[in-house]
Amino acid sequence: MFAIYTPNGRSFLGTLEGLRTIEKSNKTIALRKHQEVDDPQSPTTKKYTVSNNAIDAYKKVIKKQNEIYPIFHAYQVMSSPVEVLRGDDLFKVAIEKFSKLPIQEFPIINHKNELVGTLSRLQIYEFILKNKSTENETNNNKTLAELFLTDESKAYSAEPVTDIRRIAALFIENGLHTIPIIENTGRIVGIISRADIIKAATKDPALSLWC
Repeated sequence: MFAIYTPNGRSFLGTLEGLRTIEKSNKTIALRKHQEVDDPQSPTTKKYTVSNNAIDAYKKVIKKQNEIYPIFHAYQVMSSPVEVLRGDDLFKVAIEKFSKLPIQEFPIINHKNELVGTLSRLQIYEFILKNKSTENETNNNKTLAELFLTDESKAYSAEPVTDIRRIAALFIENGLHTIPIIENTGRIVGIISRADIIKAATKDPALSLWC
């Protein structure tokens, strides 16, 4: 199950298919951008096929793969506990936290510990360049809610028992880099990054050295 949170509360709870339905136009734009970046080659109508001999040879080499159980769900790969920022944190507090921790994106929570948004390192860099905030005391003493959260702000989340392949699909379709993992009570219990998905795909079960 997936959810969308805004500064005004949870605006969606349902399946990936339901999320796709309500954001069809946004998904199309995000997917096109992803393809332009990650798939620069021209599309082709010729489908690549693999010979049965190659498949049989591969199966023989990795015949012990089934001894390791694959990872399926978010709770198995998420990072926990989660470092967060609060909506009432000052901008300079966020700068300090990004400086001290090698984290690319933080969930933002409100005074009830509910997810209201996210803030990435890239957003911080862009804001500093645009507003010269390191020299601007006015912005440095404003809260993250004042500077980064609006009525249009939203953050996606998934429940702990969510297929990581579906999470990967959401990453691609909406240009996400992280997704908070939230219990149905609203408590943030973990966070998953693209790197976590890649690690799960390559290590669990372990990849064969043969290719």
